[in-house]
Amino acid sequence: MTDTRAMLDTGGGDASPERAAAIDALLDCAQTCQTCAMAMVQSGGMAAEVRRAMDCGDLCEAAERILSRGPDPERRVVAAAVEAARVACEASAAACGAHADHHPHCRLHSKSAQARAEALGALQKSTSG
Repeated sequence: MTDTRAMLDTGGGDASPERAAAIDALLDCAQTCQTCAMAMVQSGGMAAEVRRAMDCGDLCEAAERILSRGPDPERRVVAAAVEAARVACEASAAACGAHADHHPHCRLHSKSAQARAEALGALQKSTSG
């Protein structure tokens, strides 16, 4: 059991494996986004890709904080945060993926962001219905 899952278990809310995995994935993605964005800034000439990575990192951090707070009676807020992060991950994965052959940081970030988008999609499926 991860620390995230253990903490969720103490809160009396949704401690599902999908929620814990999504929180861990969001934290990891936020870090890779920031690292890749900085590497792109240093490389120069990749403003749109830097923007996608920074947006992705910021939305992942926001969604992680919202999910970590536990269940919210206003489920639309949680759903919107997760969806925004998922879309940002997909957009950033595509933007950085276009440079994966030339920049190792873009290759790693693109792979990470795509995996995180999939984890968020799994969370959405597990909580819908």
